[in-house]
Amino acid sequence: MQAVCLKISIAEKHPENGPIRAVFFLHFLSLKNQVDNLTQTPVPVVLFARVSSEVQDFGRQLRDLERHATRAGYHVVATISEKLSGSRRSRAKRPDLDQLLTLARTGLVRMVLVTELSRLGRRARETRQVVEELADLKVSVFALNIQLGSLLPDGKPNPIARLVMTVLMEVDEMETERLGERIRSGQDKAFAAGAQKGRPVGTTQDEGKLKKKYPKVVDYLQQGLTVREIATLCGCSTNTVLKIKALMQASVSVSS
Repeated sequence: MQAVCLKISIAEKHPENGPIRAVFFLHFLSLKNQVDNLTQTPVPVVLFARVSSEVQDFGRQLRDLERHATRAGYHVVATISEKLSGSRRSRAKRPDLDQLLTLARTGLVRMVLVTELSRLGRRARETRQVVEELADLKVSVFALNIQLGSLLPDGKPNPIARLVMTVLMEVDEMETERLGERIRSGQDKAFAAGAQKGRPVGTTQDEGKLKKKYPKVVDYLQQGLTVREIATLCGCSTNTVLKIKALMQASVSVSS
């Protein structure tokens, strides 16, 4: 009411600008009502965090995301946090993204919060595909480090965010490729200097320890199951099963 009175008094002092000011003020009220309508119901969001290895911790990411969600008044529907590499090319190896998209298809989510776009992936094409799939579902991706969302409040694409995000995705992929090149270069240099490939000497488990560690593998091998079936049942690699199988065959040959 104070704002209305203020505008009326200004229009009375400057009658020649009164109509223009009145139209501007009505437009302002219309925009304000739209914003108020959007903020009346808390926006349902998903917190998405990822680290590349088991030794890393995504606690800082989650704290930053939770703090932002609380400050903005969002309603956190789910939290997805995974420890796996974001440079994997196969979507089948990214269960975190499958979980995110499945949740988005329910229509219960309007926004995904990430600390930075690289948390969605390190490959520009795959990350862009995820952002576009979410946009088709009317779900915006909001990155804290750039304070931009992929969609506008009305659900339309944000052109500025699209430009910035595209550049950042390409930069993330370049950094990943550059890091891989440095790692390979360092390995080649170490091997050329005589460094041992594979596990250090003395870390390979002997037959007794290996069988003791995987007793079910031994049992399944004796039952005649395939290597792949045993690996699935025991939750280990096929190489481990093959190694135990070779040791068992060697021990049989020696005893005979």
